Amino acid sequence: MKKKQNNFETLPAKQPKNRQSKKEQLFKAFIYAFTIIVALVLLVLVVFVIVKSTTIFAKDGFFSFIFGSTWNPASNGKGQYGIGMIIATTLVMLIIAMIFAVPLTLFSTLFISEYLSRRNQKIVMGIIKVLAGVPSVVFGLFAREQIGALFRMFGAPSNDNLMVASFTMAFMAIPTMISLSYNAFQAVPEVYRFSSLGLGVSKEKTTFSIVRKSATPKIITAVIMGMSRVIGETMAIMMIAGNATGGFNTDSGLAGFLFSSIRTLAGTIGIEMQENAGTDHQSALFAIGLVLFILVFIINISILVVSNLETAKRKRLVSREEKNIAKSVLITSSNTKAYTNYELLTLVKKGTANKWSKNLYSTFTMFLMWSSTIVVIGFTFWLLGVVAFKGLIGFQHVDAFASINGESGIFAALLTTILLIFSTLIFGIPLALAAAIYLAEFSRKNSLLTKIFRFSINLLASTPSIVFGIFGLSVFIVMLGLPFSVLAASMTMAIVILPMLISNFEDALTSVPESYKEAGAALGMSKTKILLKIVLPNSAEAIITGIILAMAKIIGESAPVYLTLGTAIRMPTEGFLSSGATLTTGIYKLASEAGPGKGESIAYLMSLMTIVLVFALNTTSSRISTSISKINKQAWYLVIKERFVDFKNYSFKTAFKNKINYISKVFQLAISKIKYSTIKTNFINYINRKKEIREIKKGGEE
Repeated sequence: MKKKQNNFETLPAKQPKNRQSKKEQLFKAFIYAFTIIVALVLLVLVVFVIVKSTTIFAKDGFFSFIFGSTWNPASNGKGQYGIGMIIATTLVMLIIAMIFAVPLTLFSTLFISEYLSRRNQKIVMGIIKVLAGVPSVVFGLFAREQIGALFRMFGAPSNDNLMVASFTMAFMAIPTMISLSYNAFQAVPEVYRFSSLGLGVSKEKTTFSIVRKSATPKIITAVIMGMSRVIGETMAIMMIAGNATGGFNTDSGLAGFLFSSIRTLAGTIGIEMQENAGTDHQSALFAIGLVLFILVFIINISILVVSNLETAKRKRLVSREEKNIAKSVLITSSNTKAYTNYELLTLVKKGTANKWSKNLYSTFTMFLMWSSTIVVIGFTFWLLGVVAFKGLIGFQHVDAFASINGESGIFAALLTTILLIFSTLIFGIPLALAAAIYLAEFSRKNSLLTKIFRFSINLLASTPSIVFGIFGLSVFIVMLGLPFSVLAASMTMAIVILPMLISNFEDALTSVPESYKEAGAALGMSKTKILLKIVLPNSAEAIITGIILAMAKIIGESAPVYLTLGTAIRMPTEGFLSSGATLTTGIYKLASEAGPGKGESIAYLMSLMTIVLVFALNTTSSRISTSISKINKQAWYLVIKERFVDFKNYSFKTAFKNKINYISKVFQLAISKIKYSTIKTNFINYINRKKEIREIKKGGEE
């Protein structure tokens, strides 16, 4: 009796998990360790600021600190620390700045996106990116002299006041707002525009009623990011706001109010942190940093809420549109009506706007868009023109490259800047790249920890740099005992650029097509080799671009450097332990102390050098991206070639020879089983079947 076969014997065997080599395990551990370090750094920064703020909260109370109107630091516990008036002046400056910035951003971006050709769009957006790369201290130097003089013509008592600060902050926020708004308008589907124009709606009405309305949620996000930029600015505000703590001048009417000397939250930290009056005063400054952090947190939560509302709105619109389509189909199928020519003509005439009002609307909106674009571009050329003209005049002071007022000169500041860039990238790139690899390749996308980590990165990306500055001053210099030096400044700046680098690196890694990774896996490559030989080479373009942009940010930052490196312009003879001033902090020092004359001329010369350096980095970034993209076209071919070269001595030749031998044996076996008798029998049966079929057909015909 035949034994019954067990069904379980037919099931495929369970495949064992691929065992990772020690190198792969070490690489993964390296990535996780560096990611944990990044997370701990971000966590420690927040916790440290909170802990340092508790002293003043325990003494005066949180609400007394927030709503108190007197700020009068003093030693021996006799100071008064209320930031209510400082918060009010900060918010008023923010409101006035947004009154300037929002209309200019909206109208100019609509004109750039909807009315300019692709070539002209690139040119104008390139000009705006140049404005975005101007360091804040250069804005402050320009605003104190040029914008301050402009408002003095309107009755301002000095060059440092609320209106000068608000107007300057508006144009510092506009480049960021225009870039985000431009992306929002470009993302609006073309079918929206064509459908509106096809219905006879004018170009201007389409632009404002269709395109602008479709991009409204993202425009709100752009405005919120601009607000964050205004709230967190430090160095320019210290140069142009006046820095008085008494609040607004209400004795001279509206003019006195608008031209009041004010102080902002971030400006207060920058002015008083290095020379605080004791524990209470220092704690109060950290508490101001905590307030700034809370404001940034609220801003980021607002962006998330706006994004979620936009997603929910889109789902509702899609659902409503599907219902309307179904309803219209039912109505059309059950109750169709043909209009006469007279009725159609009447509907068109009634539904079409009056020609006069349409032309008036188009003319008015075109004027707003043209004038706003001209104002933004004109301001950019105004600033760059003044800096270039006065900077070139500053070349007459050739001795300034070697010495300025008994200190070292511009060349020393340039060397210190280069040393700071180099040391900051040494700390920042490994941590940022490891965190980006973790987020792109190893993390679970929907994990709560991953979402919290991403939100923390976005939160710290918009945190005012002065908060990082007070953290670096307290931890690296006070607690760890490091001197004011390039080392302390670079460790602080590494934390500043970490969020930016992580975001750029992650975007670079995720931009590599999945098909490349799948092809690498099909060749038997491990995940680590896929990452090192496919993902990283193909994302090198964006990674290098991110590094160069980070270099430009390091050059332009001044508040953290001001608090951790020092302000004296001197040669970095002690290497990483040297103190001194970078180009930007040197500009602040000269603008604050030297006044008009030779000092101001040298400050403009340093400003010109800084702008040229930032512009050169941005241009180099784009050119390197172009050249690397050409090289990357051959990257995949090189990986395949390398893979086959590794196996040509055994895997390719031996496997091919074995395959031929196997096919030959199978063929011989098949031939041996074919017999002559079998062929003869099959042929006779075929003839008999054909004969029988013919006879049946013949009988049917008879």
